[in-house]
Amino acid sequence: MSDYLYIFDAFGRSLRIFGNWDPCLKDLCLWYAMTPGKGSHEPELSLEISGADIGEIEKLMPLPGSEYKIESRIMEVNENFDFTIYINGSRQWIDYAGAGRIMIDFSKGSAVSLMCGSAMLPTYQKYLFVDHPLDKLLTSRGIFPMHASCASVRGKGIAFTGDSGAGKSTAAFALMQKGMPIITDEKLYLFKNAGYSAGSISDIIKVRYDALSRFFVAKDECHEYAVIAEEHYLKLGDTKKSLWKNRVPLKALCLLELTGEPQTEITAITPTKLVGGLFPVTITGVHPQYRAAKFDFIMEMVENIECRLVKFGTDMADFTAKIEELAETI
Repeated sequence: MSDYLYIFDAFGRSLRIFGNWDPCLKDLCLWYAMTPGKGSHEPELSLEISGADIGEIEKLMPLPGSEYKIESRIMEVNENFDFTIYINGSRQWIDYAGAGRIMIDFSKGSAVSLMCGSAMLPTYQKYLFVDHPLDKLLTSRGIFPMHASCASVRGKGIAFTGDSGAGKSTAAFALMQKGMPIITDEKLYLFKNAGYSAGSISDIIKVRYDALSRFFVAKDECHEYAVIAEEHYLKLGDTKKSLWKNRVPLKALCLLELTGEPQTEITAITPTKLVGGLFPVTITGVHPQYRAAKFDFIMEMVENIECRLVKFGTDMADFTAKIEELAETI
């Protein structure tokens, strides 16, 4: 296996990712779209992705006692993998049976992912063994991942949340078709910086076939990174058009509600009603110390930005026009 070393700038935080696990690391510059960082100083955050057999993992990264186990579930990817989370002090472990193990040390700003076997597809390995520990490290630095889409509308970040199937990706794709760059279709990083900022570390979006044929017709609109289970992973940053932007000031958070009617309606909403769409997805598996910080961030944010209920209609031209009108008024 080859040795890899990447230095990135993650929203002003120096990040080093290194190791020897080829499936995750050989094309990491395609997976991520962060600005390359400078390697002259010790990075604030560090993530190692390396290979080891199961016996080596037990020696190199032993789990704490069962009294530190906080959650056990099944992760459904290309196969079902049992996983268990442990927390002891400033450390957190995630064990994926037969696939690998992660240890995050929040006090040091570092994480190690040890991988074994090839049962899990490389794309899912990136989600679980690179993205997931990185999310935890960024959370410990006040950069919070949220389950929301976002687009830059007249230079203003308009984010969309809601229940699964509410149209978060569709809303972002519709705005993109009108020349408004996507920040993300699924996972949005939010943090304070002279107000609130919204950003993404990757320009890869996940698109099902019906959305692909509807919103991505031109062949030069995107580069296909992978196709898994009828889902197309598209890289937007390599396109001729400006379809993606990595960061934007966040100005509005919208709760989507599908109506089946042609026209879109936008009304004011009590800010706390938006928390339900963010909280269940974004808090799961977070270290208790940072779970509280994340919840406090969400509650403060919704009280300080524009919050709207968007009754999402089927006429995309009408929807994008209404969102542009919203952007002009905030």
